[in-house]
Amino acid sequence: MVSIIICSVSPLLLEDLKQNIAQTIGVEYEIIAIDNREKHWPIAKAYNYGAQQAKYPYLFFVHEDTRLLSDKWGEFIIPKLAEPECGVIGFVGDKARFSCCSGWYQFCDMSKVSYFYQRIKEGKTLFLVENADLNQPFQEVITLDGLGFWVRKDIWEKYPFDEELLTGFHCYDIDFSLQIATANYKNYVCCSNQMLIEHFSQGNFSDINWFSTTLRLHEKWKHLLPIKTSDLNISERKIRKCEELASYDFLRQVLKSDCDIMFKRKIFKMFLCRPFSWRHLTNCISAIIKYMRYA
Repeated sequence: MVSIIICSVSPLLLEDLKQNIAQTIGVEYEIIAIDNREKHWPIAKAYNYGAQQAKYPYLFFVHEDTRLLSDKWGEFIIPKLAEPECGVIGFVGDKARFSCCSGWYQFCDMSKVSYFYQRIKEGKTLFLVENADLNQPFQEVITLDGLGFWVRKDIWEKYPFDEELLTGFHCYDIDFSLQIATANYKNYVCCSNQMLIEHFSQGNFSDINWFSTTLRLHEKWKHLLPIKTSDLNISERKIRKCEELASYDFLRQVLKSDCDIMFKRKIFKMFLCRPFSWRHLTNCISAIIKYMRYA
């Protein structure tokens, strides 16, 4: 019933996850593991290849540095996936996508939704729960993080991962969930003890490839942004504030990075052209000082 697709670079982690899945899933399944140690495929290509091979109607794309903690989670998740309006289901996401360059989190605590275990260092794991209503095991969101997510195969066939845009290992999750959210499906974060996961790594949101891919993602979707779920009660003023904070953080990280001067200049100009506010004016002055220091 479930085809589990893993882009693998560690045989040890893959074997541990295979054993973990066998002990916990509770339904018929197959594992499609793409050995990416030699292929070096972008994750969008690897995931599309895996989905093409899938024989079951429900797909689970998951990182190999994870561990499933609930018993018979397949029996719990499949009925939700089978609902006609259901799009992508994951473990952490955001109820909005604002008009700015950023990761899936955009400096709006009221829109972030999470329910999973995150290992932050050896021997220490945090249970990250944000805006989760335990009476509603599925919270609607717009975008999802890629540590693990489900989707029906028929939806993936209509909206596969964008291999032309995503030539590395970043933003595939945001782009994929945005495609499906804007196609009138509903994406969800699972907030239930019947489907718990632990993620071993925290990801990298400060390398040059992440910056450039995030910019390309923004260029692709900016004509539709901002968008949000219908249940997110947020004012236009709050949206602008979050956009300013996220934009300033993105610029600050770019200026401190090893990106070339032309890329830094482009992001700097984008930031200066944002709608005016007193906060933005203050950030502009700070950005100019940082630009002169780092550029």
